[in-house]
Amino acid sequence: MSDFMSNTNALNLLHNAVKSYEKDAATFYMANEKATSKFTGRFDFKQFAKKIFDPIETEILSNLYVEMLEESHAYMNAHQKTRVGAQGFQHSFVTVPELLLNMILAYQLPHQKFVPFDKEKDKQKEEEQGSEGNQEDKNEKDKTETSGGGESSGGSRKKRRNSQAAKRGKNVTISPRVTLTTELSAKLLDQMLEIPLSPESKLWKTAKYVLCPSNCPKQLALFGEIIAKSTKSGLISFNALNFFMHDPVINRQLEDPITILHALYIGPLNSATVEVFAANRSDQFRQRCREVLRTALHASKDPLTFKLSKPDFIAKSHSDRVKYREFVDTVEQLVRDLNGEYQGSTGIHTGWACAAIKKFGQKRYVDKTWKDENYYDLIWTVLAQRPHLKKFVVDVLEKNFRDFNAARFWRRMQPYQMNPTQIFNQNVSTEDPLKMSDEFLNFPPQMKQIIMVSTEKEMRDLHMLLEYKVSREEIVYVGVDAEWSAYVSPSRATILQMALYDCTYIIDLESNAISPDTYNLVLSYLFHTPEIVKIGFQFNEDLHQLRAAFRNCKELYKPNNVVCVGKLIMDLMDEVGKLELGEDFKRDWLPFMIEDPSLTSGKDAGNTSVDESGKQANTSSIDLNESVSNESVEGGPSEPKPVKEDGKQQFLNKGLSYICEKLLGRPLDKTEQCSVWDRRPLRHLQLRYAAMDAYCMLMLYDKCKDVFAKLGYDVREFLAKQSPIRISLPLLSEEQL
Repeated sequence: MSDFMSNTNALNLLHNAVKSYEKDAATFYMANEKATSKFTGRFDFKQFAKKIFDPIETEILSNLYVEMLEESHAYMNAHQKTRVGAQGFQHSFVTVPELLLNMILAYQLPHQKFVPFDKEKDKQKEEEQGSEGNQEDKNEKDKTETSGGGESSGGSRKKRRNSQAAKRGKNVTISPRVTLTTELSAKLLDQMLEIPLSPESKLWKTAKYVLCPSNCPKQLALFGEIIAKSTKSGLISFNALNFFMHDPVINRQLEDPITILHALYIGPLNSATVEVFAANRSDQFRQRCREVLRTALHASKDPLTFKLSKPDFIAKSHSDRVKYREFVDTVEQLVRDLNGEYQGSTGIHTGWACAAIKKFGQKRYVDKTWKDENYYDLIWTVLAQRPHLKKFVVDVLEKNFRDFNAARFWRRMQPYQMNPTQIFNQNVSTEDPLKMSDEFLNFPPQMKQIIMVSTEKEMRDLHMLLEYKVSREEIVYVGVDAEWSAYVSPSRATILQMALYDCTYIIDLESNAISPDTYNLVLSYLFHTPEIVKIGFQFNEDLHQLRAAFRNCKELYKPNNVVCVGKLIMDLMDEVGKLELGEDFKRDWLPFMIEDPSLTSGKDAGNTSVDESGKQANTSSIDLNESVSNESVEGGPSEPKPVKEDGKQQFLNKGLSYICEKLLGRPLDKTEQCSVWDRRPLRHLQLRYAAMDAYCMLMLYDKCKDVFAKLGYDVREFLAKQSPIRISLPLLSEEQL
């Protein structure tokens, strides 16, 4: 053992890791430079970490994690290196602690492995099914032939590939070799908190999952104490402090508002983090937050005041400490944003624009789930905002998707003369939005029209209609949903859909023909009136986007009678699960839910989890694909997806379209989900999508009401159980600085 340790002690292993990284990074980036396609991948920290850590015994490796992090700063001093990477490739350079952080997180993330089925067992299983299975296959074949066959009848290529793969085998989740105990996780957290990262890095989201995948309250409380201690000592990095200030659970351990000033002295603190940090706190705490902001404003007056106002516990040698000019710019931007006076660029981020062009090009040309009109709109709004990406777009169309006609068209366009929201698209479908579909969920006959509300008179008429209905009916049920464009920054709601049983209204939230007072009047009445039951699906994010558009509308922070149809469905599944003859009841009243594997009570019907040795592991399954676990030097390991919940939560996590399919018999058409929602006018298919997203809330509610009635319950009893939504008002709306 001593010989082994002599070759794998922390310093030796650290030195080997650094040298290997410099070599592997140089090889990777040189290969990228020589590649014919410039759309290459990222440096794979997962494979790199496996090369370094796999030869080491598991019992030793867990302690080496901590020891290597402890020795990393001494290593940099001894070798007089602040950053390591491939010579000639500046974006490959990282600090040694950051290199270790990337390696450890990548190595500790679970990944999936495809395991083929046993052919002999499959053959035996098929023989047992006998003629019944053959008949089902024949019926399925007949159904396919009737629907027209060919590519269109089989769905997207992606779905067909997934279906074919499911027949060959299944994915099993491979757990990491090293099991992180609470004690080990706490030690790693203590070391990681001091590692400086770029403000844009998302590594801490991954780190939190790796260190505490179960979100155990006791473990999070322990982490909170460690983070608070590191904060008070002034050693915590800006990226870590910013992340945990934004965490609504852990930030409760940061009990001193001076943390805001601390963060401003070490990095570009933004308004969203400050609002989350101060949200749902006592009036005294929020008042002290405003006093700290006043101190920051005072400190920005001159360099001497800036120096004297610095919190004493921040070390002069802190690697993230900002200069006076940077501090001034951050404070000015922060105060403007807190006042709702955002003055930054609203254009799409260049990196996201490039990723979107490639991602949705895949949907258009490969998966066939997007149409020409969708992709045209996207390219138009990207080029109108970022004209310098014209060559990139043309290259993607030619080299990646071989669409030379489209490339020729966009090469002739003049982006500087294009408006991102006034899109001239000749590929637009002109079909009636209410037209019946053979594949997706349709409106019922009682739904007569879709009305776009974009003028002052139309908005006032809508307000009067709501008042009239409230005066005539005991309860008014309204399906609600909001849409916003993913291609502007920061995002905010651009339309609000409001579905009544006979008509769906789509309110243009960016119309210059509607006054701010009228917007406030209608939104306040809609969300304040308790007689109007607003039925949404996971509507919190929609409300967040609505608040971004109308930050001074108080009713959006404390709305009355906003209910989630997803929670109602979970209550329904609970009640059905209590029945002795539950399957018989579902066959009569919920026929599309009979064969849903995710509804198996108390069991994970998803992937099997095993450890590296092949033994079954008692861990929650996580949907991580090794092929997309490539890590970037800039961003680190890929962000983990949420841990799977119980059967009911799995059912809801599959999305609104899946829920509609199981309760109403058909899915939603989600083609327009990521379309350009701030374009005007909206296309016909956008109108249909927006209207259906709101109207299906009423359809799901009616289905739940009927099934509850059959069970002997009044659906309103379950609506009353849902907790009201209560969010703190903006920090500076209560008192200006």
